[in-house]
Amino acid sequence: MYEQPFYLSGKRGNNVFSYKDRGPNPRLYVPSLIEGTLEDVQEGNETVFQDRKGLKHFVKTSFNGVPVVVVDNHNHVFYFWYEALEQGILKRGANLVHVDAHKDMRRPKKLFRGGNLAEIFRYTNEELNVGNYIVPARGDGLIGEIQFVTGEAALEEGSFYKKTNKILNIDLDFFAPDLSYINFEKAKNFILKQARNASLITVSTSPFFVEQSVAIQKLAHLFASKDRH
Repeated sequence: MYEQPFYLSGKRGNNVFSYKDRGPNPRLYVPSLIEGTLEDVQEGNETVFQDRKGLKHFVKTSFNGVPVVVVDNHNHVFYFWYEALEQGILKRGANLVHVDAHKDMRRPKKLFRGGNLAEIFRYTNEELNVGNYIVPARGDGLIGEIQFVTGEAALEEGSFYKKTNKILNIDLDFFAPDLSYINFEKAKNFILKQARNASLITVSTSPFFVEQSVAIQKLAHLFASKDRH
């Protein structure tokens, strides 16, 4: 899945937002996935959410041996969580550390009923959107305990540092300019500590909430090579 880019049309997934305001037959671009490094996370030229441009490609990489997947719209991580489950990277009941300006806990109209990866791919793109992908994963038992980190105060909570079978799920809107009061170095330290015991790291560049150039810069600073220890 995600081997080839495609367009999402109709009132499905993220394409439902401002559907009537975007002209006749609006559609959104979904990039293909490549394997590479964080340097391969680059701005694209296609519209991926309302009128916002996203990434040129989704990127699979690693950080200190931990698999990392970088996407633009956050719902795409749902598919990669289940792919990691199938590959044995995750086990059911995974702990989730959710670093995001939003909790993303809305309930989708159609809850997840299970299926193979092809069915999960369809559900991810057609039924889910940027704000409702956690509830179905939790309802299905893939996600167990959750630590929500939606502001600076939550960075003091370190109870998940030593947990294993853990997803570190980062939305780079946490570092958007309007949240600049959050101390970046403090957030980075928290994230790097969580990454040490993570089984999987998923990252969204969140094009609706932050300029992609800013998001990509913050991503590079978070996981700079000099911090790999």
